[in-house]
Amino acid sequence: MTLSGAPSSVDIGLYDLLGDYLVHGDLAPRPQLGLFPDDKPRMLAEGFEPVGEPAEFHMLEKDVSIRHRRGWFAATLKPFYHGDRYISTGLALPWRRLRLSALLRWLRTHHPARARLLFHLVDAEQGALLVGETTAFHFHRQGRRYYVTTIETGRAAGEKPQWQYSAADWVRRLMSEFGDVARMRALAEGDADVLAALAEIEPCFSGD
Repeated sequence: MTLSGAPSSVDIGLYDLLGDYLVHGDLAPRPQLGLFPDDKPRMLAEGFEPVGEPAEFHMLEKDVSIRHRRGWFAATLKPFYHGDRYISTGLALPWRRLRLSALLRWLRTHHPARARLLFHLVDAEQGALLVGETTAFHFHRQGRRYYVTTIETGRAAGEKPQWQYSAADWVRRLMSEFGDVARMRALAEGDADVLAALAEIEPCFSGD
């Protein structure tokens, strides 16, 4: 999160932003967010703060308060760049705001596109839901539930042929693809909280 004080409230819902990722493959430019990815000077004037060296891989950040369910919370917009080339805009969410199970139900109801669940190879503490070929919803476990913490997307080549960024490829390199329910439960190694977190998302993949 940025440190520039209380974020401004924007009358836009979390699922509106998530819908952008699935329809457009990225967050769409939105004047109410001050999000104009191809115009960095304008975005800096709108309250975005630079992170990293401008000549290299870097990003801008801005906290905004958005609607979700019956309340509001602060999320962080993260437009990424390589030099002056725009890549994509990520979104960071605070802890315990979006359950992975709620996202899965929403996807199945409103965007029944093919989605693949991938878990970190080491344990069942974190992973990513890969939707299509571009968008990754990263999640972490807290207690007996998984929560979505960041969304990233993008497939863009830099000026140098050897440089390329792909959120989907990054996920595939670091995580193993979801298997059957028995494999999921084996990741828990008998931990009751992990088993409960897995049980909450199992119906979304079993077709129940």
